[in-house]
Amino acid sequence: MVVFLTLASVDVSRAETIAQAKAAPIEARHFAWHSPTCRAELARVDARDAASGEDVLVDAVQARKVLTTTGTGRLKIHSLQGKPLSVHVFRPSQFDSRTGRIWFVMHGTGRDAERYLQAAAPVAERYQVLVVALEFSRNDYPNGDAYTLGVVTQGRVNAHAAEEGRWRSPLKTPYMEIERTFSAIKEALRSQQPGYYLFGHSAGAQFVHRLLTFVHCPRVLSAVAANAGWYTLPTIDKKWPPFPYSLRGAAREFQDPGQVLAAPLTLLLGSLDTRVKEEDPHLRASAGAMAQGSHRLQRGITYYEIGLQAARNKNMPLAWQLQWVPGAGHEVAKVIAPAGQRLFAPQSDVK
Repeated sequence: MVVFLTLASVDVSRAETIAQAKAAPIEARHFAWHSPTCRAELARVDARDAASGEDVLVDAVQARKVLTTTGTGRLKIHSLQGKPLSVHVFRPSQFDSRTGRIWFVMHGTGRDAERYLQAAAPVAERYQVLVVALEFSRNDYPNGDAYTLGVVTQGRVNAHAAEEGRWRSPLKTPYMEIERTFSAIKEALRSQQPGYYLFGHSAGAQFVHRLLTFVHCPRVLSAVAANAGWYTLPTIDKKWPPFPYSLRGAAREFQDPGQVLAAPLTLLLGSLDTRVKEEDPHLRASAGAMAQGSHRLQRGITYYEIGLQAARNKNMPLAWQLQWVPGAGHEVAKVIAPAGQRLFAPQSDVK
């Protein structure tokens, strides 16, 4: 069961935050959430991808076999790093190659993409969606920043990267592997889907909200970020620590948070995901992260609140949802079914 955050679950001073969360639209279908410039650009994407999709796949024939066979399978793509990247796939029993929805599931810090695929499979079978889980291995992405913050070419990910010329081209970040893989799968299946659905848990949730921040005009139809450890806040306000904890110090083209504020994003938070650093060695305890809260639940609420303020400053509505899962801690198994309901169930069925 998924419910909206209630005033009993957080401090009463957050009443406005919760009221705004309840009032937000459920999700934006297709690309209405994008700017007119983006929508015009996305209309030209399919022709470009048709010519390059097979170049992404290591073995196009084997990939088509995997993608058209019911059950689990694995294919490989040529990554932007020049190394093969494993892609785990689950095709449900009644999936329609041409019209079926495509769902990217992003793993956490354990890099256990296969386990995430298995967790997603029952949800995918229920809604008849194709699950795609890329495996960002430790061999190729040795630390958390390489996976979830791959926006610099070398050195530390900090507020000086852009001014020092270390900011990676937006077309060469790990986030673009999702766009490239979607293009290749779409071409292999001759799919009519205009875009993809996105879910990430823990480190995967960091990946999701940053993809929406740092990929220009992503083809995301709806996204869920569940239980992220910390966030890149959509603000350049000096009262918040600089990049990567906010957009202050990011490359100038990404300091305007308009795209991510308009994105069809649900922040899904476990009500019991409240362990602090002393209880959870994987929780980042830097000054920048601690400024967002002492545990993941607080940090998720902070991200939403900063989004609200940023949207007000831009005189635009915030498109995000803020929801929680009662009784859930930091386990993907507890939040993936509610995420699937948010992404794929008819609006009338979402409580």
